[in-house]
Amino acid sequence: MHYPLEGVRILDLTQYVSGPYCTQVFADLGATVLKVERPGGGDVYRSQGPVFIGGESVSFLSLNRGKRSVVLNIREQSGRDRVRALAAQADVLVENYKPGTLARYGLDYEALSAEYPALVYCSISGFGQQGPLATEGAYDLSIQALSGILSLTGHPEQALAKVPVAALDFGSALYGVIGILSALRQREQTGRGQWVQTSLLETALAWLSMHIVSYLGGGDEPTRQGTRSPFFAPYEAYETADGHLVVVGTGGDGGWQSFCRALELPELADDPRFATNSSRVANAEALREAVERVMTTGSTEHWVQRMRAEGVPHAPVQTLPEMLRSEQVAALGAISHVTHEVAGEIPIVRLPLTMSGARLTATDPPPALDGDGNLGFEELDVDHH
Repeated sequence: MHYPLEGVRILDLTQYVSGPYCTQVFADLGATVLKVERPGGGDVYRSQGPVFIGGESVSFLSLNRGKRSVVLNIREQSGRDRVRALAAQADVLVENYKPGTLARYGLDYEALSAEYPALVYCSISGFGQQGPLATEGAYDLSIQALSGILSLTGHPEQALAKVPVAALDFGSALYGVIGILSALRQREQTGRGQWVQTSLLETALAWLSMHIVSYLGGGDEPTRQGTRSPFFAPYEAYETADGHLVVVGTGGDGGWQSFCRALELPELADDPRFATNSSRVANAEALREAVERVMTTGSTEHWVQRMRAEGVPHAPVQTLPEMLRSEQVAALGAISHVTHEVAGEIPIVRLPLTMSGARLTATDPPPALDGDGNLGFEELDVDHH
């Protein structure tokens, strides 16, 4: 089987997380991705650490498989000329510089689209391409803070807690992928490329949409609630005798009745404080106290079996090593390995897609710095797969 995007050429002017993950998805889908890196060390994540495999930074290895690398200095005319020559051969250019940076070198969308009208140009930024904050630098955590997400994570009256992954970086990367694929599809009809723009802030707002619409529609200002949901109850992590069990999806009356049967607490089902989802949300703390009085008398595994028997959606709270050892992860084939010329065998997390008629996930390792410095897309296409 072939990869679905074989023949698509991506010129990658990105570093850090959002841009590289966007272009790695394209490499996983079979596109030829040529990563332009800066002189003197390349992508800053090549030396970032803190974990290294055979001297190679895990931060870089986890975001750049399947790509090729060329070192170019866009501050010099020769480097800018080479970027333009590669853009002439590319279908897509992806960049995540601060807005306005590439315009100083004549490599912005307006300049390149005038020369190459079929080029799809994608910009991923912190705040978007316009507005008073557009030219400010941004990181995942700073946008979690500014967007309101950080004010909602953690438990009431306790220290703030960030979302423990670079969620907005990865999210904006995927919105970039969606926009690029949409622009390529439209180009089939019009013959012209276009400028695809997304940002970490817009990603945060999109992911907060239920909270935003609820608040603007007359609801209360959202607050920190730990694992609890402001929309459904019971919907949180409850303490057991030896850990925690998450119970979800019991907003409906049938699910609520099943939950009460699993706990062997029929009186809860008849309690007027918990008669509807809305009343359970309003009395979620009282509900937690009633539930944990029972749950703390049994092990997590005991309650897993009880919830399963009654058809209540649930999950034990596992550590990352426990999850990686699970039969489900093995069945999905989610973790595999590729061989790097310096680091040796390195683990990878495959693209979370399965297609019945196409191959997915690049098998080439992350590139050596400037390992393809003298090649153009035509030469890269020949030996890419």
